[in-house]
Amino acid sequence: MSSVYACMLCFFLAVLNPVSLALGAAGSSGVAGFSLPLVPHYRTAAGVLEELLPEGDAEDDMNITSIRPKMIPYSGAIYSVRVGIGSGGTQHFYKLALDLVHPLTWMRCQPCIPEKKQDGSVFNTAVSPHYHFIASTDPRCMAPYKRAGQGQGRCTFDVKFQYEGSRAHGLLSTDNFVFDGSGPGSPISEVDGLVFGCAHNTHNFINHDVWAGVMSLNRHPTSFIRQLSDRGLAASRFSYCLVGKEHDKRRGFLRFGADIPDQSHARSTKLLHGELAQGGGMYYVRLDGISLGGRRLTAITPAMFERNPHSLHGGCTLDIGTADTLMTPDAYRVLVAEVVAHMHSRGVHRATVPGVQKLKLCFHGTWQSIRAHLPSVTLHFYPESAVLFIKPELLFVAVTHEHIHYVCFAVAPYAERTVIGAGQMLDTRFSLTSNITGSSLLRRSAI
Repeated sequence: MSSVYACMLCFFLAVLNPVSLALGAAGSSGVAGFSLPLVPHYRTAAGVLEELLPEGDAEDDMNITSIRPKMIPYSGAIYSVRVGIGSGGTQHFYKLALDLVHPLTWMRCQPCIPEKKQDGSVFNTAVSPHYHFIASTDPRCMAPYKRAGQGQGRCTFDVKFQYEGSRAHGLLSTDNFVFDGSGPGSPISEVDGLVFGCAHNTHNFINHDVWAGVMSLNRHPTSFIRQLSDRGLAASRFSYCLVGKEHDKRRGFLRFGADIPDQSHARSTKLLHGELAQGGGMYYVRLDGISLGGRRLTAITPAMFERNPHSLHGGCTLDIGTADTLMTPDAYRVLVAEVVAHMHSRGVHRATVPGVQKLKLCFHGTWQSIRAHLPSVTLHFYPESAVLFIKPELLFVAVTHEHIHYVCFAVAPYAERTVIGAGQMLDTRFSLTSNITGSSLLRRSAI
């Protein structure tokens, strides 16, 4: 498949289906930009991690200018980026999972407890000539970061991942980051003195024996995108199109600044909650309702997705680092009841799959036998013209247990808030802005 054809395929998917969304301020001309091509990784039947390289770039209009690291989806719809740290002979490359929720990029550093397998050796700060920990007296050592006790004179970070119950703790630090090109002869770009977290202790960090840590695209000043923006290396906007496993011959992408294509004809809604101290670093959107199979579910109301200003629970966020969509319990119960009724009316019955805890709703049957009966879901944002259509292939997964076939609903309940996950963003163009004070828009691409 040529790069032009791959581009057109992604383009027509965006136009023919109402799933091309973007979040960001209009216009990026005249500012720095760069792009990160996506490279899919999947497990083989033998459990080996295999990299499938597409024959060409995803988009014909790619304008890659400077930094070009590779992004790698892994284990479903979780994505990571390959970056280097250090310089000269001490430089090593690592894979960091992408995250829109937390304020800090962090990676495992020697010594790190407990020991875990990852792609490459654990980063050794002792041999990195440009590594420095941030002192407790440094102006950057402010909430959410803390001064280390017992006169250590260092600044610490503590990141908690609410969805998985994992945690990372260590020292707030700086070092040189390197981003390699996408092919032979590509330039290598280096950015010195980026702030990151050097983790010496992790708990329940599920890295699939690959990831060394997490890269933050949050709106906090210490996130990767905000640091590059503050240095003039990119605008505060970034855009991504996630590609599913079935499209192993084309690339998705992550773009920054001027590399984001024109979306002047898009439909839009504002991003919410700009206060960093109250979780404003996350990308909140106003979700007003849900349709199932093209029918609006009137029992699901905007109030179910409102954010409580006191408890800070509720609201609706976007996160590439969450594999599938999580939904507030009140709305989830209504949606599940409607899905069950829809399938029952077509002769497909609910089932319980032994040993499968995360998939709360399953049905008897093979994918081929009940595919035609699976409903789509449409998320309605404010204003009403901004919608995200999610086709059945992105909502349901095939499961086999003891030679019995099931099809399960990928959406799960979550008490904290509603989270639109990566699995429901596939083949969709998104663009976001990390600028807290600027205009923030959710857009449906019309190009």
